[in-house]
Amino acid sequence: MEIKPDLIYIADDHIMVAQGISSLLQQLGYSNIRIFTNGQEVIKACNAKAPSWIFLDIYMPEGDGISTLQQLRTKGYQIPIIMLSMTADKKYVDTSMEYGANAYLHKSCDAFEISKAITAIENNKKYISEAVNYINTSTIKVSINSEYYLKEALTKREVEILGKYCDGLTTEEIAQQLFLSIATVDTHKKNIMQKFGVGTLSKLVAVAIKNYFV
Repeated sequence: MEIKPDLIYIADDHIMVAQGISSLLQQLGYSNIRIFTNGQEVIKACNAKAPSWIFLDIYMPEGDGISTLQQLRTKGYQIPIIMLSMTADKKYVDTSMEYGANAYLHKSCDAFEISKAITAIENNKKYISEAVNYINTSTIKVSINSEYYLKEALTKREVEILGKYCDGLTTEEIAQQLFLSIATVDTHKKNIMQKFGVGTLSKLVAVAIKNYFV
């Protein structure tokens, strides 16, 4: 196994949990790991030496994960930050992403899922744990599987239109069914394709079906 030199900070007030995450990271080849029990310790450590990755527990005394995330981003740190939590409450997922988190992992994650999150971030994408599956009233954020990562959440309208393309409908037929102009549907299609990072409608449909987005 390749030994990775990346410095990693883990903050969790439950030492056993932090040690568990550290053990999973070691399985992936990371050995330069420091454990902290609260957010303020992480901020002080970052001021001394910025790490390559930070894992933050949502709930901690003396600086919970979200406030620590917010402070680090306010200070200008662009370090990839992965939030850790036992809750799948969309409020915390939304807030974490809003304040600049790169990923949100459930504490039940394994080394394979941590690896997927890291890979997504290295490819400039967000990652939400497979254990977190919820619907926001304004956007739909998918519980992403192991093979594909959305660059950005789809709106409810985009999900609706994507589903109709996957059902084999044409742009004209979708426009007629949804009482939209052809130009509007075409614009939605282009936005969806951009979020999926594909260049053709056939590729979009294939990826969406294969990865259970519809």
